Amino acid sequence: MDTFNKGDLEDFSGTVAHAYLRYNYDVKDWLTLGAQGNTLFHFGIDNITKRDALTGSGPIYEANLWHPNYLSGSSSFALPQLYARFNLSKHQITVGRFLIETPSINSEPWPFPNAVQGLWYKYEASSGLKVQLGAIHEISPRFTGEFASIGETIGLIAVGLDENGNAAGYPGNVNSNFLGIANAELQVTDQLALKFWNYYADNVYNTTLIEPELTFEGGYSLKAMFIHQFKVGEGGNINPALSFLPDGHKASAFGLRLEKRKDQNLFQFNFSRIGASGRMLLPREWGLEPFYTFQRRTRVEGLSDVTSFMVKWQREFESEKRDMRFFTSIGTNRLNDPAEFVTNKLGVPSHIHWDTSIKYSPKTKGLNGLSLEWYLAYRFLDDDIGGNEAYRINRVDFFHSDILLTFTF
Repeated sequence: MDTFNKGDLEDFSGTVAHAYLRYNYDVKDWLTLGAQGNTLFHFGIDNITKRDALTGSGPIYEANLWHPNYLSGSSSFALPQLYARFNLSKHQITVGRFLIETPSINSEPWPFPNAVQGLWYKYEASSGLKVQLGAIHEISPRFTGEFASIGETIGLIAVGLDENGNAAGYPGNVNSNFLGIANAELQVTDQLALKFWNYYADNVYNTTLIEPELTFEGGYSLKAMFIHQFKVGEGGNINPALSFLPDGHKASAFGLRLEKRKDQNLFQFNFSRIGASGRMLLPREWGLEPFYTFQRRTRVEGLSDVTSFMVKWQREFESEKRDMRFFTSIGTNRLNDPAEFVTNKLGVPSHIHWDTSIKYSPKTKGLNGLSLEWYLAYRFLDDDIGGNEAYRINRVDFFHSDILLTFTF
């Protein structure tokens, strides 16, 4: 991984090797035991602890491969999954440590997968109804690989400024011991599907997500997303200077996705809007953002009054000898001035983000399971930062490259 910043600003790079071994054992038809171990080896930790001489900034993307505040040495091990799963007709119950895939809490595997510990229930009816309920008491963020209470995992990275312009004081001070998740999905008609998600973080917030989807003839589909969030209890701490959410916190977001599938092509037009009523606070430690305009290396969590557009093209190439996947996207995020900390806690200027990826997987004998992906991105400044290079480094005017070599057996 490499990030090349503009001019004399520091460049950053990182190289890691990681592997995991997952094993499932069906004890009975109704009982499955599962486990997964992950290991990580970092080549050159000194490189990600260096700082830019002008701004004092260190790496962002490379540091996420090995967070120097939470990992030591050059290798580490994690046990993200260790569970028992009970399969009872249309009901399924999972107990222990496991991975989940939801809009705002998901595995996001670099460098370790985000994992949860607790209880997960799933029900699927033949009528097209699906219900999931989760009671989570610990999370293992991908930055540490270690399980901790809900509150302890909030604020491990990218805390920025509070709404008074002071350094955010919530890291290590969020009191929350329980995360409840509820999901219901219904195929209303052949063309209409509805999804509902609710996240209740004890003493912090409640976030609700509703997503209807319409499908049409010719491979077209239209999705909409509505997100609403409000403070629960103390917002993390009785002391406002140490809380995750301020008094009276409310935030809303809206999104649209128009998608067309034709042969091996996928085309998307995406729109997202975070309202001006408050920052949309979705802990980065818990997974990727749910916004339709999300692109790799981009985040708008923690911001308010944001308007985003993104278009994407993806194509699959298949033959007897190889599989290939190509995609490219370009998006724009219109943000308030990076110095307006009330709406922009991380000092990110408005920008245009372009990225592309090509992934090659041979099918020849002896190479099955091997894949090589090359990802490229460039972010263009689309704002006036008044010569403040702290708003530029790793945020805009940079070129980024990832090369991922993977072997699965």
